[in-house]
Amino acid sequence: MAESRSRSLGGVLARVRGRVRWDAVLVVVLSVFAWAPLVGPPSFLKAHDAAHSVFFLNQFDQAIRDGVLYPRWGIDFALGYGYPLFNIYSTLAFYVAEVFHLLGAGLTASVKLTYILGFIFSGLTMYAFAKKVLSPEAGVLAGVVYTYVPYRLLDVYVRSALAEFFAFAFLPLVLLLFYELAERRSLRHLVLAGLAYAGLLLTHAATAFVFTMLLVPYVAFLILSKLRVGWGNALRIAGLSLGAAGLALGLSSIFLLPMLAEKAYIVETQWTQGSFGYAKHFVYPSQLLSPFWGYGYAGEGPQDEMSLQLGLMATALALVGVCCSFWKGVSGRGQIGFFLVASLAAIVCMTPAAAPIWKALSLAALVQFPWRLLGLAAVTMSFLSGTAIHAASEGSVLERRGWQPGLGVLLLVVVLGSYPYTVPQYTSPSSRSEQPVAVIDFESFYPPDRVGMTIWVTEQPHETPLVRQYLAGEPLIKATALDEGATVEMVRHGGASEEVQVSSPSGTELQFYTYYFPGWRGYVDGQQVDLYTTGPHGLITLRVPPGEHQVAIRFGDTPIRALGRAISVVSLLFSVCVLVGGGALGRRLT
Repeated sequence: MAESRSRSLGGVLARVRGRVRWDAVLVVVLSVFAWAPLVGPPSFLKAHDAAHSVFFLNQFDQAIRDGVLYPRWGIDFALGYGYPLFNIYSTLAFYVAEVFHLLGAGLTASVKLTYILGFIFSGLTMYAFAKKVLSPEAGVLAGVVYTYVPYRLLDVYVRSALAEFFAFAFLPLVLLLFYELAERRSLRHLVLAGLAYAGLLLTHAATAFVFTMLLVPYVAFLILSKLRVGWGNALRIAGLSLGAAGLALGLSSIFLLPMLAEKAYIVETQWTQGSFGYAKHFVYPSQLLSPFWGYGYAGEGPQDEMSLQLGLMATALALVGVCCSFWKGVSGRGQIGFFLVASLAAIVCMTPAAAPIWKALSLAALVQFPWRLLGLAAVTMSFLSGTAIHAASEGSVLERRGWQPGLGVLLLVVVLGSYPYTVPQYTSPSSRSEQPVAVIDFESFYPPDRVGMTIWVTEQPHETPLVRQYLAGEPLIKATALDEGATVEMVRHGGASEEVQVSSPSGTELQFYTYYFPGWRGYVDGQQVDLYTTGPHGLITLRVPPGEHQVAIRFGDTPIRALGRAISVVSLLFSVCVLVGGGALGRRLT
């Protein structure tokens, strides 16, 4: 009996070993050195947007706890008047962090855990893409390079750009699934490609916009590469790719439609001009290979206080791999040539020489910083880095025996080359950083152009009646009666709603200390009433009749938000049906 159980256990272990990709495990293990500084209590709130990452999550969490499944309003922004941040800013990374928070992690810990997940996920997706196109060894090297390329470490330890960093995990995945779609040509792969692309759009819109400039030519390259087997296959791939893109737009309509339709209701120039203007953020050739590492900000000219390098190891490996690949005539030269051209294009487009292109593309202003193309270069050059081992091993005795020793040396050099960049500016944990007052601390300290405005605001607020309450730690009183003799008592303050008790002998106007924005609705004793704006800050105001009344406002849908949600739900149901259905739905569409 014991011998039988032993054989059974041995069989299970053998099956597990057969299914585990140990090269993928290696990518995960080597990522530890990139994210280890995030483990433990020390924080790194000196990073540019570290405070944002935490108080954005605080605002997101407040809305979730107020019963909002898709938050759009940040209740404490604009010095307490609120701001529709999540109506114009992708939210998927915050959903991930919110899961960690609801499971018991603090806000700061939840942000760190999301970064760690992003490191692991991105290494694996680049590994999977390079493995599929080139070889498993190339996948390991490309995945580790992608984990340690300087711009990605800068996104965590210098910039602390949570949404952008997490979006990088989707970039290789989208390339992989569109590649698979071209190869398999099935409805199932159409859905998978659409889901991945939608995940990117819902994580960071600016990165998605930049990445689309790579994805479209890549799909065109895949289509053209199939012309040798006939126009029919090429046209099918084109149709399936358009279908995947359309599905992605449908899935992300809950965000995209309101963002595009309602961004006209905010003062958008706050985030695209001045210090955010793209013309001040070009990268100069001398910076691309400079090993300089700083914790300051990027500014106008070549004297930036943060690193804008491509990465010496990524550059060297890519150059060696490309040269050896074409010299030896290895497989996959078409893909290698495409990503070489894409890398060169990304590099040129982030330099001052590309200023006319940026000026001609009106949407480019939303990207804000040309150096964001370093993220695109990180994708293309990490893939090309994998060709260094691919070219060295293909068709040689090393390919038959494995090239583990040489690969191990390269991996060690990659990790050690970027390891000095994994050191954050540690700061002591602060209880205020996880409280709503963190928003006030930030907006009060920085220049007033950081206080968001809507088009109903005629005078940017530099002070509000709420600031003193926040700073003193007092319960917020979010409304005031504008007529004499009326009193207001706060009943409830939520992440997307306010409720007060109003008593007045002859009725009163009630002004909430909340920006008006489409979607706000007012209620007196549960009955909806009309809202209007008063004052230079465009605050929500309504009329309350004489007597005692329960008055509430709540942020909800507009017709365009409801339409976007409906399209996303239908697209998601379609995706689930295809993936669960399998069978005929998953067969190749030939």
